[in-house]
Amino acid sequence: MKEKSIVIYGFGRMGLTHYAILNQLIDNIDVTIVDLDKKVNFIAKKNVRAKIEADNNKLKNAFDIAIICTPPMYHVPTVNYCLKRGDKTIFVEKPFGGVNEDYSFIEEHSDRVKIGFVMRFLPVINWLKENLVVDDIIKFKGSYFSNSIVKKPKGWRNGNYSGVCNEMGSHIIDLSVYLLGFKEFQISNKKIKSIVSDTDDIVTFNLETNSILCEFHFDWVNKNYRKPVFNLEITLKDGNYYRVDQQKVELFDKDGELLTKITAVDFAATVPYYLRGVEFTRQMQDVISKQETLASVEEALITRRIIKNILG
Repeated sequence: MKEKSIVIYGFGRMGLTHYAILNQLIDNIDVTIVDLDKKVNFIAKKNVRAKIEADNNKLKNAFDIAIICTPPMYHVPTVNYCLKRGDKTIFVEKPFGGVNEDYSFIEEHSDRVKIGFVMRFLPVINWLKENLVVDDIIKFKGSYFSNSIVKKPKGWRNGNYSGVCNEMGSHIIDLSVYLLGFKEFQISNKKIKSIVSDTDDIVTFNLETNSILCEFHFDWVNKNYRKPVFNLEITLKDGNYYRVDQQKVELFDKDGELLTKITAVDFAATVPYYLRGVEFTRQMQDVISKQETLASVEEALITRRIIKNILG
């Protein structure tokens, strides 16, 4: 197999995760890591098989794949640089920049850029995508709860590029875009609270599109939760409704009687290499193959517009 050249921008938790998975999925791989942190570079040189570079301007030759895991304020300039260099596939971690970025150059070359909303690759979401009939849906609820923020964050995580809506809510918003397939929307009843940080810690809002009412609730300062939890509830015209979390899909009739329950065990999802969850491996498999499930630039910018409408 021909060697694949890969550049990874940002070697924190997500950069390291993608590096480890890609090393198992691709037999012949040549990796370059770009990170501005001297400590990260020192550790990487000692522990990973990759070229380490702090100056992006030295990388003139196009890569087969660029993986961008930097803080979001660097997303757009890094994508633009990769596009101009001629990189074939560019993968950007969510939430894809900020609400006030200029995405015009990226939109012109959107066929080469994909956005990393990893929850699309959960087996439960795959099942919903295959089995839901959008015309049968009248209501969609999406929520995320955690107790992740217990003291005021430092640096960019206490600013406009962070907050529960950008960091976690964007995943749930993307699932609505992915499952319902809408482009236009109206926002109402938005409420934002800052409890611990100087940005949004609790966000609620309604969204209406194609005669479907969507309700969202994001809260990452909720002391009732020991670990992060996401939930979807999807109501159909006949009154039946689905309840979904990371491990199961349940279908109830209009009287609340359980009709069907499908769990992670039933999906029997397998991957050639497991790290943090099957969804992370499936995401990288899609990056290096058909790119059928990854969020497109158009879809990611719908999520961006929604967040701008809420926070702007």
